[in-house]
Amino acid sequence: MIQRIQSVYLLIAAICGMVGLSLPVGRYVADGLLSATMYNLWIVPADGSSRSFASVPLFVVLLLASAISLYTIFMYKNRKQQMRFCSFTSLLLVGWYVVYAALAVLCGGSSDASFSPSVYGALPAVALILNVMASRAIRADERLVRAADRIR
Repeated sequence: MIQRIQSVYLLIAAICGMVGLSLPVGRYVADGLLSATMYNLWIVPADGSSRSFASVPLFVVLLLASAISLYTIFMYKNRKQQMRFCSFTSLLLVGWYVVYAALAVLCGGSSDASFSPSVYGALPAVALILNVMASRAIRADERLVRAADRIR
């Protein structure tokens, strides 16, 4: 059935991922002044000059995680595979934070620039929590079906 609570969790996780694709995830500040803004797809310097596409891996990982979350909603007939996809999406979102931390350290521009994360950088964490909640709900459904099969 598609009207289960895990479908709602997965839908909200996909929406969080899609919204997070277009919002800034951090800023580089040097000497108290904004030097660059990092999005999931590019890094924009404060002076508006050419964009750096160094953060494309963030975009790819978050887009893939969002697409898999949407696809997982429609796999309601195969709960075991649905749990695997939820686990894989959770690993992708953890990987997003690994890449995010690496880019925060490596792409600072100048050596005196510090990185300050944005509030929108927490959207993948919300999606990760929702994926874990969906996985638990799927596991509970699987247990319920097995218990009903034993009664018959």
